[in-house]
Amino acid sequence: MTTERKYQVFISSTYADLQEARQSLLLSLLGMGMIPTGMELHSGGADSQWPAIQKVINECDYYLVLVGGRYGSLSPIGLSYTHREFVYAATKGKPMLALLHDSPDFLPPEQREPTREGEVRFNDFRQLLQNKCLTRFWHSPDDLGDVARKAMAQMVIKHPASGWVRAGEAAEAMTRLEVQRLTQRVAELEREKEELVAGYRPPLETLARGADTVALRYRCDIYIKGDCKAGAAQTQMSWDAIIGCLAPQMLQEVSEAEMREALEEALASRALADVQQSMPKAHAVRNIALETESFNQVKVQLRALGLIRKCPRPPGQNTVSWQLTPLGDQTMTQLLVRKR
Repeated sequence: MTTERKYQVFISSTYADLQEARQSLLLSLLGMGMIPTGMELHSGGADSQWPAIQKVINECDYYLVLVGGRYGSLSPIGLSYTHREFVYAATKGKPMLALLHDSPDFLPPEQREPTREGEVRFNDFRQLLQNKCLTRFWHSPDDLGDVARKAMAQMVIKHPASGWVRAGEAAEAMTRLEVQRLTQRVAELEREKEELVAGYRPPLETLARGADTVALRYRCDIYIKGDCKAGAAQTQMSWDAIIGCLAPQMLQEVSEAEMREALEEALASRALADVQQSMPKAHAVRNIALETESFNQVKVQLRALGLIRKCPRPPGQNTVSWQLTPLGDQTMTQLLVRKR
């Protein structure tokens, strides 16, 4: 389950000249599942709302400034409120997007600065935004929504934010993280247990190993004069032979089924000779199936010798897997490498 995340976007703009454009921008952001804030928190030259505006900017994920042809009314520090909000958001490191009108000089007079001083301030601010922000251009309120959607999608990818989630979904996400953490811890404990077991191996001089042999019992289909019957047999294999047939496949993790299959392949090469000791007329042996008791004996002995180790199980997996230890790798090399 993916947690639905909503992003809070602080929108800064002048007021009277951009009402229609701001409405289009609002609808576009709401359609994307975002939370637009900040546009109406101050009125005109009132400075009393500035602490509230700072708080909202602090909490937002992204800062968006919408610019038409006006610089806006001045705050007590000599900057327009829009410019002041931009400076504050920049000091807080907020990801920024500037949506600039593509032809401000051709807007109606009531949507442009009425004085030469205002025009200079506006042009300087517009240039500052192009230098410091991701910038996109719009021409009319009709195309502004589409421009904003594309730009905000890029912002979310380029600057991932924490966003907001419902309390219930946040709790579920925390639960999933806790399960992952505990699963990882279980795997670590299993590794520690395996290392501890390896550290308490019986003294090697008491263990069968190397050229010592073990009887492996298996069941098979025996063919005599064209007839097939199920039977049982056993063979003697040395521990060196057993590790020699298993080890090359166990450089990586292998399942117990794969281990058993490797042993059965080794038994198949000698099964006919084993069977012919009691059934001289047997001419073929098929479908070798190593008995579980013999297979378990092999696992326990190789583990006690420190040649293989049980691997931690990944989350949601119930099968047991095994792998060579460094000692097992070294033993395999000594047994199988060709010497001149």
